[in-house]
Amino acid sequence: MIGQVDKMMTMNKKLQVTAVIMMGVFGLSSCAQKTAPAKKPQPTKVLSKPKQSTKQPVNTVNTVAKPPQINIIHHHGDHDGHAHDIIRNVGTKADFEMWLRSHPHQKSHVEEYTQFLKNHIGKNLPPMHQLLTTARSWQECGYEPYEVPPRELWAQMLPTIKLYDELRAKGILPANTHIRSVYRNPDLNRCAGGAPSSKHMTNGAMDIWVPTYDADSHELYQLQNRLCEYWVFYGESHNFGLGLYGTGAIHLDTQGYRKWGSQFSESHSMCRYTPPKPSEFTWQ
Repeated sequence: MIGQVDKMMTMNKKLQVTAVIMMGVFGLSSCAQKTAPAKKPQPTKVLSKPKQSTKQPVNTVNTVAKPPQINIIHHHGDHDGHAHDIIRNVGTKADFEMWLRSHPHQKSHVEEYTQFLKNHIGKNLPPMHQLLTTARSWQECGYEPYEVPPRELWAQMLPTIKLYDELRAKGILPANTHIRSVYRNPDLNRCAGGAPSSKHMTNGAMDIWVPTYDADSHELYQLQNRLCEYWVFYGESHNFGLGLYGTGAIHLDTQGYRKWGSQFSESHSMCRYTPPKPSEFTWQ
């Protein structure tokens, strides 16, 4: 009996110890929960948009740059340079023959006009590949570089050719003078910037130049002076119209005694000439 009591007392003690231990454990756990700092919630990060690069993307496609545009400015109507004229050599025999081969329907008209001029001018007839040149801006305007004028205008060119031949015979115009613009139909003349009453439309005018004379050369200055001298003393008898341009181009016609320069104005004429004594003429 006593042994059983001892056993029960021993078991009670064990239970008490176990209870104490359990209470300690739960107490410590509770304290840990009370003393441990609570984790703060992390703010939600907002992703910013990526910055756009200021660098231009590299183009990996092979490109060909456009050629520079050639701007043709008509300071004096049709008297400035035109690249296609230089490249093609418009007004040369070779270029004219090439044009005639590509326009066979024009051959008979060219032959008839040539024969008409030969009958009246004779051996001093300038080359037809010059006499049939149109405006220097023929290509920009969509026309041909050569044109036979209407038959009713053929005779208008005769006195102008005779004046041209006389100026060459007297040495006023050098031997290498070229004719580069003669007849222009009204539409082409308008497009080329010609005067509204241009004598080119009546086949009575020609534009000439000396290829070896620069626009600011002393040779051109002397040539212009010689033309002015002739115009003062003999121009009226020839009904001589003289246009002198800063580009070096020279206009001749026989349809009105007058002179002019840029803007087709007489006040802009370079021909401000005081007649010398006959003994001082630079030509005879």
